[in-house]
Amino acid sequence: MESNKNHIIFDLDDTIWDYQRNSNETLDELHTSFNVNCHGVNRDNFRDTFREVNNQLWDDFDKGVISRDVIRKQRFPKIFEKLSLDLNGVAMQMQDSFMQICSSKPSLVAGAQKVLDKFKNKYKFHILSNGFDEIQFVKLKAAGIEHYFDKVITSGRAGFRKPELEIFEFTLNEIGAKPEECVMIGDNPISDIEGAYRYGIDQVYYNVHNKECAITPTYTISNFNELINIL
Repeated sequence: MESNKNHIIFDLDDTIWDYQRNSNETLDELHTSFNVNCHGVNRDNFRDTFREVNNQLWDDFDKGVISRDVIRKQRFPKIFEKLSLDLNGVAMQMQDSFMQICSSKPSLVAGAQKVLDKFKNKYKFHILSNGFDEIQFVKLKAAGIEHYFDKVITSGRAGFRKPELEIFEFTLNEIGAKPEECVMIGDNPISDIEGAYRYGIDQVYYNVHNKECAITPTYTISNFNELINIL
């Protein structure tokens, strides 16, 4: 990597903080505590339906079609509808429980801790996330990594969302850097990679989900050991 790079901007969910593992653990706990199995829905079906609904809602958010509040209000009702679960009032109770429990989970993506430790004195680290504002700080604290990051910027605070160019402008103003001094690392080919590309920021595409990207990223990795060789 070029010697003029001073700032590493990380996406949070599924880039640093292991959303898939932490959410699966949470869903398993909810499946038990809300007795979902008694209604003919096993854990795998519950997880799969959550993933389908959740991914679609966040894709719509990234495209600017819906707001974060819509995700919060519609996620579990849509899951219940798909699973034909008729539990009055329970969907929103489950939503609240999911947010509280999941955000308290500490698991990081494999290799992320090693990268933070190895390069903490070489770069300034920052978070740029489209996730729920209050929840992202809880996740960082639960994982014990909040002290690694100089700035934590969410779409709620910025007033824009990735991949909108305005959120990258807001971020660079916050950290006091030029595009050529920064690298964006993320798992979303649109919000993280295309957004950074369009603003003139080099990108590391953490392609753990094997999604195609419309542009050719500066770097593409499938695990954090490869990132160590880049940084």
